[in-house]
Amino acid sequence: MTSVDSADLQDRLRQLNILSPVDPDANSRWRAAPRLPDLHGKVGGFLGNRKHNADQLLGDVREMLNKRFKLRDTLIVEKLVYSRPAAQEIVDTLAERCDFVVTAIAD
Repeated sequence: MTSVDSADLQDRLRQLNILSPVDPDANSRWRAAPRLPDLHGKVGGFLGNRKHNADQLLGDVREMLNKRFKLRDTLIVEKLVYSRPAAQEIVDTLAERCDFVVTAIAD
């Protein structure tokens, strides 16, 4: 397997008329949080997007995580428009109250 640098990859994607799914503004402002060493006793946030079956998927994941890690608490919220980012109020609440957040897209 050969190594491809980022500039070559971007060039090739442009040649093929393939758009990157990464929002450059969002990518420059936000980074993933550091990985938690353990989920035991943590507070989990579960962010739904109102798509069909997303609530079922998140509920199943919540149940599995709670069984395995004995979560201290969970917070379940839904954003209003599936194709848009969650409202800042929702993001702030999840950030203040939760140790981690799981989100899902389902149909």
